[in-house]
Amino acid sequence: MSQNLIKWLATILMVIDHTGLLLEIEPMRIIGRLSFPLFAWISAQNWKRREAKSSAKPLITRLLVFGMVSQIPYILLFNKLEFNILISFALVVITFTQIHKAPTNKKILVMIMGMIAAQVWEVSYGWYAVGCPLLMINLKGKGDRMWWIAWFITNVIYAATSGYLLQVFAVLTPLILSWHNPSRDRKPTAVEKKFFYYFYPIHLAGLAALRTII
Repeated sequence: MSQNLIKWLATILMVIDHTGLLLEIEPMRIIGRLSFPLFAWISAQNWKRREAKSSAKPLITRLLVFGMVSQIPYILLFNKLEFNILISFALVVITFTQIHKAPTNKKILVMIMGMIAAQVWEVSYGWYAVGCPLLMINLKGKGDRMWWIAWFITNVIYAATSGYLLQVFAVLTPLILSWHNPSRDRKPTAVEKKFFYYFYPIHLAGLAALRTII
């Protein structure tokens, strides 16, 4: 399974999740719990490839612009006054950038500050939005025992503190990632790079419109 295929799978799971929210079908929402961790893994992989090789400013700007475009349909669909997932990932990239720049003895402090900022600014998934990609960047193959323990504890804590217990099913995500075959990865086309940025607000607007009809 290539990284690009995993991204498409994450997108499909996201649509299933949001449709399940609209129709109030719990099994669809359980399946959808795998979506965000998959996107978090993709974000981590992209960062590992780029690191200091190029400026992160264009990516942050793109995430913020499309995040703002998506905000109204997001609020209408979810009925929540919080920032959507594109804003969350903008904060993730900012946190990754600052961790990379920080001296070794301050990297953990920067990581904690990123998670606090996510919680205070009320982005989608809160502190978990930053914590999840930070864990995913250290996933090696099928992971190791300590990584799995940290992954399990993180998801359980988030499920308990957010009050959304279904999120605990996200612990299964690395089982999908174990099928990743790096030899199948290829550089995405220009269309593939831009697709999700346009698709995200469009699908939110469509589902929000359906919500007014149903």
